[in-house]
Amino acid sequence: MEVSAVQVDVGAAAHERSEPEDDAGGEVTDLGEFVERLAERAPDPEPAPHTDPATAAAAEQVRTWIDAGAAPVGLRALAEAVAEQPETPAPRGEEDAAPADVVAAARSESFLILDGYGPEEVAAAASALAGAGLRVAVTAADAARLDAVPATVGGLPGLSGAEQRELRLLLATATPERTARSGQTLPPAPLLPSPADVAALCAHAGSGGHRVSRGPDVLRDVLNTLDEERFAAVAAVARETRTALDHLGPRADSWAWPLVADLVHGLRRQDFDALRVAAGHSLSLADASRDLPRVTLGGELPPGAVALLTEYRAHLDGGGRVPRRFRRDVAPVLDLVRVGGAVPGDPQAVRAVVLHLELAAALTAVDEGCRALLVPTPHAVGDLRALVDGLERVDHAVRTVGRLRHDVLFLHPSSPVQVPDLEAAEQIAEGIGDVAEHGSAPEAAARLDSYATALEGSGPAEALPAELRAAVDALRDRDPAAYAEALAALVPARRQAVDQARCDALLAALRSADAGLARSWDEGARGFVWTVPLEALLTRLPGPDQLDAVIVLDAAELAAERLLVAAAAPRLLAVAEWESHPGDGTLLGALQRAAAPRLRSARGPAGRLVTLPTARRPSENSA
Repeated sequence: MEVSAVQVDVGAAAHERSEPEDDAGGEVTDLGEFVERLAERAPDPEPAPHTDPATAAAAEQVRTWIDAGAAPVGLRALAEAVAEQPETPAPRGEEDAAPADVVAAARSESFLILDGYGPEEVAAAASALAGAGLRVAVTAADAARLDAVPATVGGLPGLSGAEQRELRLLLATATPERTARSGQTLPPAPLLPSPADVAALCAHAGSGGHRVSRGPDVLRDVLNTLDEERFAAVAAVARETRTALDHLGPRADSWAWPLVADLVHGLRRQDFDALRVAAGHSLSLADASRDLPRVTLGGELPPGAVALLTEYRAHLDGGGRVPRRFRRDVAPVLDLVRVGGAVPGDPQAVRAVVLHLELAAALTAVDEGCRALLVPTPHAVGDLRALVDGLERVDHAVRTVGRLRHDVLFLHPSSPVQVPDLEAAEQIAEGIGDVAEHGSAPEAAARLDSYATALEGSGPAEALPAELRAAVDALRDRDPAAYAEALAALVPARRQAVDQARCDALLAALRSADAGLARSWDEGARGFVWTVPLEALLTRLPGPDQLDAVIVLDAAELAAERLLVAAAAPRLLAVAEWESHPGDGTLLGALQRAAAPRLRSARGPAGRLVTLPTARRPSENSA
């Protein structure tokens, strides 16, 4: 008998909580108290207090996990179950029996009592749980009691809990298609040429596929006749033209594109130049008068007011005496003007008036030019600045198109390529850019073949995965549509290959430690049975997610501190003699206090078969 002479009050530790804490810290503290109460026996008057070495080792491991924020699921559930029960549980009757289906009960309950189970029944229960995919440890204080339970593994798998979970998921989701990819290596997506690049190369290589370039078909042939230096110069002009046109922005609701189209043909050039000058001059005047006092006019100024005020300002700047005649002429003008609310009398104020009048005249010219060219009229300095920038972009685009038209006209003495309008200029610029990027027809074909050779690698084409072989064939056939389809098919194929490679690696790692378990898992059985002495199990508890259930033999003979074995797995099954009703000082008594359901053996105390009704919890019985 292992039961300690000192009774451990398991319920007291759990019931010390007045109310459950909402925060994680409160939960860890309560569970820590529960562990301490299990690990530390109350001192006896006679012998000195002591702690069992295996229990102490288990408690230390559990404390470490709790401090790390990873409290064992099984032990936490046990503490909560004990705390939820009343101090004096309702007595159990004969109708407390549960169905003898261990697997079904273990799926719904964290704790079970296997009442009256003999060695053969324990072995059958462990085998059934393993067959259902659970990783089961069977333990006993007396190692000889474990001889009756056949083990399927000699120890825990060498994989971590996370690796086991990953392997079991990969095996459960395996398909014949994925399994066939074992050993396949598919290139990552960045190493494959893009469908757009392949389509452009196919077009330049002379295939009948879709052309990316909108340039004339004859353009490529003409460009292939140029020497390297001449072609580089033409390509530079084409790139500049394409960039200048892109800077015009979208065509929708744009005033710039129609204006460029007219200017390319030499239309509206005079109005455009006048607007550029007026807008630029207006912006300069606006910037110059930005920090000057506000100017207001009290009426319409007479003709020549700007010239008169300019001359007046020159007299003031010279520091000499202003002639009386001049004062008489300028006085009526000054009477109509206020600068900062006062009549201008110093050079700075007169300068503000002159700038104001010049800006008004320049803005009038801007308004007239915008109406003539169907350009939005600016209403603020920001609009004026945007107009000046837009006119500059238009002018630059027109000039680059002009250079492109000139260069294309003289590509070859008998060149059939022409640039009659803006649309043609766009097509020619894009076509030259395509040729510059992808090369001539022979160069494009050579690049496609090099892509295909790189994808084939060193092995024979027949050994390639079907999706990769389809991509290689599409490159060889200059078929961009087939290449795009092959590339899309490679996405799920690559994912399957990666998953299968990971599955193979994990199986190999498991096989190196336990070939039988690896074979069993690979064939569909995901569980195992491991027999281990209780002292060894407590001394070194398995890490998280290493076990699914622990079956403890002779639970009525084990002291309550052995409940720390609940930290080894989320489920705890205790085997006891028929109709055992020990106190709280034993492992079985603690499970009874936690209202663990009983699964009665199909055989009674004398070995005769009995049939018992479905079990009900004490709370149900008392109701």
